[in-house]
Amino acid sequence: MSSKLLRGTFILTLGTFVSKFLGLFYIIPFVMIIGADSEDFLQLYNYGYVPYTIFISIATGGLPLAVSKYIAKYNAVEEYAIGRKLFRSSVKLMLLSGTLAFLFLFLLAPLYVKLAIGDLNGGPFTEKDVINVIRTVSFALILVPFLSIIRGFFQGHQSMGPSSVSQVVEQIVRIAFLLTGAFLVVKVFGVAEY
Repeated sequence: MSSKLLRGTFILTLGTFVSKFLGLFYIIPFVMIIGADSEDFLQLYNYGYVPYTIFISIATGGLPLAVSKYIAKYNAVEEYAIGRKLFRSSVKLMLLSGTLAFLFLFLLAPLYVKLAIGDLNGGPFTEKDVINVIRTVSFALILVPFLSIIRGFFQGHQSMGPSSVSQVVEQIVRIAFLLTGAFLVVKVFGVAEY
């Protein structure tokens, strides 16, 4: 038991480290794409990232951790059917909460920009630019809560490998999407020319 716990902890720690490492250093190519003197583009990134993190926290609400704990509990007493039923219910709940979070963020983006960000006159971006960024990142809210519940399921079965791998893959996909999107917007479509 102790050996399995240590192995699982090591795998999760390694996955978290690799994910955070990638998240720390992708900023170098990102700044190279948008231009080192383009602090405005970093601000545009923050306009989209901050509400996304708030809504992803609301959409998941700690449920993946609870699922992990209860599946482990039901597996320990050999009530596997209850664990599967709990998992199916959680998947439905995460799909629902993710979809609702997406709809709220997507539909309320104009209101959020008016209330939280305020007047953008004089800056390099219009209100529509910020709304488009927020709406673009909102699509991730449909999928990420579902992925987090899958992680909780595997952790409940004391299988940390898939959970760790999915965390790293999710980070790689996020970074690839961000860098590709930045490259297309700045270099191909020439939006950076203000």
